[in-house]
Amino acid sequence: MHDLVLKRVFILAGVALFIYLLYLLLPVVIPFLIAFLVAYLFSPLVDRMLRLGFPRWLAITSVFLIIIVGLVLVGWFLVPMIWAQLIYARDHIPESIVWINGTFLPWLSDTFNLVEMELNTDEMTAVAMEYIQTNYSVDNLQDVALRLAQSGLNFIQIGGMFVLIPIITFYFLLDWDKMLKHMQRAIPRPFESSVIGIAKECNQVLGAFVKGQFLVMILLGIVYAVGLQLIGIEVGLIIGIVAGLASIIPYLGFAVGIIAAVVASLLQFGVDWMQLFLVLVVFMIGQAIEGYVLQPFLLGDKIGLSPVAVVFAVLAGAQLLGFAGMLIALPVAALIVVLLRHLRDSYEQSVWYGAHQIRLSEQFSDMELLSSQDPQLGDQLANHTSKQQAKSGVENNAESIVDSDSNSTKADDSKA
Repeated sequence: MHDLVLKRVFILAGVALFIYLLYLLLPVVIPFLIAFLVAYLFSPLVDRMLRLGFPRWLAITSVFLIIIVGLVLVGWFLVPMIWAQLIYARDHIPESIVWINGTFLPWLSDTFNLVEMELNTDEMTAVAMEYIQTNYSVDNLQDVALRLAQSGLNFIQIGGMFVLIPIITFYFLLDWDKMLKHMQRAIPRPFESSVIGIAKECNQVLGAFVKGQFLVMILLGIVYAVGLQLIGIEVGLIIGIVAGLASIIPYLGFAVGIIAAVVASLLQFGVDWMQLFLVLVVFMIGQAIEGYVLQPFLLGDKIGLSPVAVVFAVLAGAQLLGFAGMLIALPVAALIVVLLRHLRDSYEQSVWYGAHQIRLSEQFSDMELLSSQDPQLGDQLANHTSKQQAKSGVENNAESIVDSDSNSTKADDSKA
């Protein structure tokens, strides 16, 4: 008894020590975790190229080249347009402030009987300079040198992560099949089939969700950007891209996009109700396309969560891990739904749920139905069922006798 307690204590202590070491090594573990996720996302593409006859190293290299070329082409097309719109926004900041002070705020005060307000650029500049002088004072050269060194180290660390993650991803993809085999060998044999089945289902749900959500983000960004450009919003491309990327978090893309588009419309056209209506139409069309086309065909019911549960998952992720928690909330929720579904199935097959009695009652009802239709067949089934019950009763009695003998043996040993 004491050996069993000590064994459990040592196991719990080992698990706690392992978790503490992971916490201490978190800055080192994060690049490996990101690389593992990237390898998981691109392993199906590598497998597809392997089926075409490519060697594994060449397939992985080709995937990396495709990703790099795709990013370069997208950047070559989008960066000049985004840069031009940023320059436009910067050059029109003074005009926007003049319009806010001269038109928008007086209209707001007159319409809603509010106290007159005004944006004081001098006060805003003074507050910004005070914050800079307080937090980044140049009076103490030692503090300045320390901040510069810390910023340089952070820059080197971030740059190192961007270099290290592709290298680790390459080696993860190179040894992907071996890692899966090692993981499979670590599963206890009695649970191997069930664990592998659950893992395959989680893989299908997660892969379909990630691929579908990525396509939804891209297509929604295109819809918003094209729509805002067509109605004349000068910074519509930037707003559309940001709204599309923010769509990875449910309802955030729509909220960010429509608020930014309304502000941009007010700054560009003033209080033009037709223009504001067109902005609303663009985002309503985007929501209709997402709800009736993109979500059903690209995502379907991959998560199995109601809208209320989706909001709860996002808020719970934000509370636990901040913005990163909001990003991973839905994939984690999808995996939890799969695990809970299997847990419910196991519970419904257990003795606690009473599944054995339910099956017996169903058998008796079937026998009664058959007896009413064919009395001879019903008698045969009844005899067979009684024999099975007698056999199970004998087995249970034998197990109880063995348990009592083992308990008496243990008692004798303890007395000795």
